[in-house]
Amino acid sequence: MAYSRPCKKCGETFQPTGKLSWVCENCKKIISKELHDKRRATNKKKTEGYKVEYFANKQKLDEIRDNVTIQKWKILSRNYKLGKRIWGVKFTREKLAEDLDLPYATALRCLSLDRCNERNWELYKQGKISSFKLAMICSLKNYEFQDKIVDIVIKDEISTSQIKELNVDNIKDMNVVRHELAIAKGYSRENSAYSNFKIWINRGERFMKMNPCALPKDKIEDIKLELKKLKKDIKEYVEIM
Repeated sequence: MAYSRPCKKCGETFQPTGKLSWVCENCKKIISKELHDKRRATNKKKTEGYKVEYFANKQKLDEIRDNVTIQKWKILSRNYKLGKRIWGVKFTREKLAEDLDLPYATALRCLSLDRCNERNWELYKQGKISSFKLAMICSLKNYEFQDKIVDIVIKDEISTSQIKELNVDNIKDMNVVRHELAIAKGYSRENSAYSNFKIWINRGERFMKMNPCALPKDKIEDIKLELKKLKKDIKEYVEIM
């Protein structure tokens, strides 16, 4: 007579075979599914964490690129003026790039910031657009549309690689390109929005762990007011989600 025993999960009597001999076949399937779902959830959580790190690293790279662009521009712009004073009209941007051991395209892009108007410099100072994107815009031939392109790049969150596609001759063509870029962006924008939101939340959580004693005493009341307003805004945002 075959050996039988009660299942430790459901209590039903069964004949044990193979792995998990302490549970019946039905419970084996349930346990297997639970383990599969658990591994799937764990992998999904890891993937979301990887996405947050991935986009956070892009943000770090953007900050580095932004700082480097400004530093290069300051040096290149000054040296271009000096070169003109020393060698006159014979001094070219090509010569400047060669003397400073820089790729010509990089030198041109950085020097294009000399063409940036006061309005767009102010937007840069406010953190609404990076110096790298601003340099890309200023390097476009259609200088007269600089303000329009800057506004589009900020509003539509257009990447640096897509900016060159806005190098068109009239507003109508620009709006067509803008529409095409918006369609192409689609899904990636949703992922980017989610990841940036997570980065913002994670940063906020780290700040919440800061000892209040580390804050300037004369700024604490301002921070309290801002946090209370933020709490209200968060509550309203959650309600409309």
